[in-house]
Amino acid sequence: MKKFLLFLNILFFLSYSFSQEDTYEGKQEDPDMMALRRWIKTKRLVTVKEIGGDLSLSGEVRTEFQGINEKKDGVEQRGRGGATNKPAYAYDVEFNFMLDYLADRTWASVKLEFDNDMGQVSGVTNKIALERCYLGGKFYEGETFSIIGTIGRRNLGDVFDSKIEFSSLFDGIDLRFSKSFESIGNFSTDLAALLVDDRKNHYAYVGEIDLLRIGNTGFFTKYSFISWKKWYKKERKRLSFRFLISQLILGYQFNVGENQRLVKFYLSGLLNHAARPVKDLTGKEKAEYGGYVGFSVGRVQKKGDWALDVNYQIVGAQAIPDFDVGGVKRGNAAGIGFYTVDNYGRGPDTTKEDAVGSGNYKGIKVEFLYALTNNLTLLMDVEASRNLDYDIGPKMKYSLFEIEFIYAF
Repeated sequence: MKKFLLFLNILFFLSYSFSQEDTYEGKQEDPDMMALRRWIKTKRLVTVKEIGGDLSLSGEVRTEFQGINEKKDGVEQRGRGGATNKPAYAYDVEFNFMLDYLADRTWASVKLEFDNDMGQVSGVTNKIALERCYLGGKFYEGETFSIIGTIGRRNLGDVFDSKIEFSSLFDGIDLRFSKSFESIGNFSTDLAALLVDDRKNHYAYVGEIDLLRIGNTGFFTKYSFISWKKWYKKERKRLSFRFLISQLILGYQFNVGENQRLVKFYLSGLLNHAARPVKDLTGKEKAEYGGYVGFSVGRVQKKGDWALDVNYQIVGAQAIPDFDVGGVKRGNAAGIGFYTVDNYGRGPDTTKEDAVGSGNYKGIKVEFLYALTNNLTLLMDVEASRNLDYDIGPKMKYSLFEIEFIYAF
């Protein structure tokens, strides 16, 4: 942590030092802001052709329908007569705007997401999110070894692999070391630090080691470790971040048929080393494990291509933080956390009778993609889950059917 802060301080010091060389006539202003404004002004006069590199603009238009069925202790949670005001049938319209710039040794990537509910009464028009905004550069690039770094915002799942975790924001810095061995395979390591809460000086740390094409075959393995831990005065808030998670993925992939269709089998296990029994929630036991097993066939690149992915998941109540579970989950229309009514340890404590959260489930997920044209893709998603441990929290039954049309350009 001290090294991370020292690194940032050095960057800030250098930027301040360089800005002192500029003079400014008139209104007194922060030298850093003066330098920044002058730099931006000059950049507006320079074309992409003059500075080199490739600028890419792309977009997606999506329309989506979801049918959701959720029951808590036998009581419907959605739709007419449900315990919440969440719909059983939801319609969304979405536009994603992507901008990418690539130079010889540096790049930047931005994605703006406009995701809005549809409907004359239920619809909205003002939802916009900065989903991705980061820059990167190559520190070293050889024939078989490279070091790259990135800083900014994206999703944890864009960098680290899992079907059941890494769904939260990654506002931080990442270093990747990659090395290819002719007889062993392709090796890479990611080391990252991300901001959780700057008001509490709370950071998380994550790393992943990948070994692909082991022995020039289709075997691969990945190991990741993430620390969310931070000491807080309130016990339930401490528990909400008491996670030191190891995950191991094993898999094998190969091509079959005349079209060389990709087939992949995978298996994963996950463990929260920091979990401990909580008398009011788990009794004398811990619920610290998770995992998944599945297969995928095909990939979508052009008209007529299709892809299918099927996997079975289990996630213990204490295996992954509520805010980072990325699998089927439980529906949870009321939004009740596991340790507190809020996923981040805020609000009243929960009990063994009402604790829900995103974990404590066993479920299946089936996803199918089909390219209707080179631009238009159909996505269908079916998933369902039940309690993994019926002694923890209410009895939850959840299922979802989703169909989505995606036009990419």
